[in-house]
Amino acid sequence: MNALFGSFDNAQVAVLQLTFDVICQELGIDAADEQRRSRIAASVIALAKTGQFDPDHIKVQAVSQLRADEGERTI
Repeated sequence: MNALFGSFDNAQVAVLQLTFDVICQELGIDAADEQRRSRIAASVIALAKTGQFDPDHIKVQAVSQLRADEGERTI
C-alpha cells in the first residue's frame, strides 16, 4: 500500500499517474501550470476513490470537469 495515496495499490497508482500524464500532455498543460495540474489530479483521485480506474473514463470525466471549471464546453 502506498501511504501517499491511501488504499490504492501500486498498479492502481500507476494507472492514475499514466492517466494524469496523458491528460496533461493532450491538453498541453506543462509542469509550471500547478493550478490546472492540481485540479486535474483532484478529479483523477476523486474518481479513483469511487472505484473508477478505467483510464478512458477518468480522462473524459476529468477533462470535462476542468473545462466546466474554466467555463468551457465539456466533451
